[in-house]
Amino acid sequence: MKKRILYFLVLLVAALTVSSCTEEGTDIESINKQTILVFMPWTGTAYGSQGLYPYFKQNLDSIESAILKARQMDGKVLVFLSSSANKSSLYEITLENNKIQHTPIKEYSGNSYTTADGITQLLNDVKNIANALNYAMVISSHGMGWTFKDDWNNYPYSAKPKPIAHGSCNGIGKFVPYYPTRFYGSVDDISNYGTDIESLETGIRNAGIKMQFILFDDCYMANVETAYQLKDVTNFLIGSTSEVMVQGMPYQTMWAALASPTPTYATITDAFYKFYSNYKPPCGTLSVIDCRQMDRLAELMKLINTKFKFDSNKLDSIQVLDGFSKSIFYDMKDYVDSLCTDKDLLNDFNSALKQATKSTVHTDSIYSALNPVDGGKYIKLKRYSGITISDPSIHNVALKGKEKTTWWKATH
Repeated sequence: MKKRILYFLVLLVAALTVSSCTEEGTDIESINKQTILVFMPWTGTAYGSQGLYPYFKQNLDSIESAILKARQMDGKVLVFLSSSANKSSLYEITLENNKIQHTPIKEYSGNSYTTADGITQLLNDVKNIANALNYAMVISSHGMGWTFKDDWNNYPYSAKPKPIAHGSCNGIGKFVPYYPTRFYGSVDDISNYGTDIESLETGIRNAGIKMQFILFDDCYMANVETAYQLKDVTNFLIGSTSEVMVQGMPYQTMWAALASPTPTYATITDAFYKFYSNYKPPCGTLSVIDCRQMDRLAELMKLINTKFKFDSNKLDSIQVLDGFSKSIFYDMKDYVDSLCTDKDLLNDFNSALKQATKSTVHTDSIYSALNPVDGGKYIKLKRYSGITISDPSIHNVALKGKEKTTWWKATH
């Protein structure tokens, strides 16, 4: 009897083993766990300026160097790169025999990538060629924060330096160093090559994707308005509260942490800090915002706005994180600390803000290229939480646009 039972168990195990190796069986190791789309749209003009294109090429070289150093790829990497105002290509970076290869996927004409429909089409193309359990996106461009492109006149204003300049004259014959940032480039043609955050969110949502993270290699993107707008299409937002120097992210030391199926966010911000604390000028901020915490943050902000009204006389005392003559981006914690006098409510808010800011780093000062005649502007950081808000701003563009944001509607 025991022999019969043993024989039956052997047959059962054999049958299960065979069934697991059939064509219907799934080898979990063969599943692509993550696809990263590096999105580098056109930032210049229709004729003339290349914008950030030369720097994008440097960034891609850094990414590929990091892949070669690692000698492996944890997932797939696709690149959308605009080489001119009307020509873009999608290709895959692969590693074969310890050599980088580019596999062409698709060519695009025009600038539909600035629209929600164009973004959806691109992401559908990505899914078709590199389907994955998780998706992430690196967006390299010129950031204008949450603001709406149609609200700008002479974006950001008529005094614009040449993107590749590294010095200027202050008007009295004295040469002062000037350092370009990623705030310039599409400034010359924002109507044709700018994309509103609402369009980005709609494009991702219509593609049926929720990103693991979106890294903005752009200026002014670590703001609560953008994080709230994107909360349903990404888990994390990685970006700067302020201007990003024209060289962009230090991908050579950051890429391994980004490309992991389980990104190590503190390692990402540490790599940024180590690079820019030794840069000239030593200026920069980077935050990882947990967009899944935005609903709770908005709920508490609405309670505060219901009970308190900001005293505009305090505006000049709030920490600014931009170089505009009338600031748009203010430190969020510093603003709410000045607004709310209910100690318990303020503690609840600050606790929620801390949860929402997963990791953040900053140098002692930030730099803005918005005043090129005087060699740019340095702003000392006395208070810093890693995320900005535009509620108190009296800048014309903020006054035009902030009440249109989903953040404002949820908190007022």
